[in-house]
Amino acid sequence: MHFIAENVYLMKIINMKFRVLTYFLFAMILLQSCGGDSMIKNKNDDQSSGTATKHSKVPVPVATANLIVKDVKDLTGYWVGDFGPEVNGADTIMGEGDLYGNDKINISIDEIKEQAVKGHIVMGGKMDFFTCNVKKTGNSYLFKFKESDKAKTHGTYSFSIAEGDSLLRGSWSEKADTDRVVLGLKKRQFNYSPGRRVSEATYVDFGKGKKTKEKSENGDVYDGERYATTSEGLDKLNASMNLLVKNDLVNLKKADLLVLRNSIFARHGYTFKKPLLSLFFSAQSWYIPLSTDVTAQLTPVEKKNLELMKPYEKNAREYYNAFGR
Repeated sequence: MHFIAENVYLMKIINMKFRVLTYFLFAMILLQSCGGDSMIKNKNDDQSSGTATKHSKVPVPVATANLIVKDVKDLTGYWVGDFGPEVNGADTIMGEGDLYGNDKINISIDEIKEQAVKGHIVMGGKMDFFTCNVKKTGNSYLFKFKESDKAKTHGTYSFSIAEGDSLLRGSWSEKADTDRVVLGLKKRQFNYSPGRRVSEATYVDFGKGKKTKEKSENGDVYDGERYATTSEGLDKLNASMNLLVKNDLVNLKKADLLVLRNSIFARHGYTFKKPLLSLFFSAQSWYIPLSTDVTAQLTPVEKKNLELMKPYEKNAREYYNAFGR
């Protein structure tokens, strides 16, 4: 009898553990099924998939509508423009050789309490926070601070904003006056607009080239090289406004789909890690880098288009064209 009772008791424990395990597995399946946005992250710029991460909490400055500074209240907001040119005359992004142009930088002055300033800087796929004091001399407000320990360069920003002006003037320097970058940033307001179109500027990846035989106007054949690039007419497609269909995508090349997809993120102010994408979208007049993660701001139309584009971009061919270097 004791043997039977012990077996019955043992069976009850096993059944209870089985039910707990079943409930746990069912809950995990539900959690997995709710993660629908995890495959549309823009984690690596040129990849349409990735694992979900926490959305970055980015301060939004309480800025006045005045683009021309009248007093200290008008200093808060986004100050946006090119990071350059360098004083030594270089016209390329530092360390990137063939990439002509300048990254767009956003110095956001988030809060001013008396003389204490809090803000952050967004550029090239990175965001860095700063604190400093503001000093008024004459009709100009002066700012100076070093990048945080998390920043790659550890440079110093020094700039001023004058009353009656809408321009932040100053510089960034890593070592005294060497490698100094001139800043001339305008106060900008950001409003998401799905109607913003990518200009007809051509996206060219000089890192993806192939040797070819070219023919000159007089018929001579010579060795040449063609580079991965976008096709003409890409500016006619807008993946933030309209639901795309198969016929929109089937003839697009890999670079076309790369730019089309990332234009969605650019409209929300995503700051690009990949230098080529950063330079390309920095050239768009409407673009303002705001955040390293804009997933939470994507619209239903944009999410559907991202999912539709994924297999086409994966299987698309490169389009090569000739460009002078």
